[in-house]
Amino acid sequence: MKSYLSIFSDAAKLRAKGNAYILASLERAGLKGIVPSHGDVMVQLFTKGTCNMGDLARSVKRSKSTVTVLVDKLEKAGYVRKECDPKDSRGILVSLTEKGLELEPIFEEISEGLNQLVTENLTEEEIKTLERLLKKCVD
Repeated sequence: MKSYLSIFSDAAKLRAKGNAYILASLERAGLKGIVPSHGDVMVQLFTKGTCNMGDLARSVKRSKSTVTVLVDKLEKAGYVRKECDPKDSRGILVSLTEKGLELEPIFEEISEGLNQLVTENLTEEEIKTLERLLKKCVD
């Protein structure tokens, strides 16, 4: 029988475990209308402030159409606002609303818990190696 690496299977299991943790944490925080796929968009906006939709898509490594759907849902929930880019008539700028800004400490807490969940059985050296190898795989 041919031997297969379980990298993708293990990565999928890790993602499922992480998503379950995120969803439970969001529910405990009483947040509605946010799912794990919104996380990268929100973190970029927490970090960079206002972003052009194209730049946002590149930053989170998603297609423009996917980011548009994510941003539209966040806008409908009142977490972000969209406006025309004064420097580019076809461009759209996305920024956090006050309601969106209030989520930053909650996202930080969830992120810390998620990191703890993933790394609890690893040494510091193993964590650094894992981080380096994962970045190498996705870049």
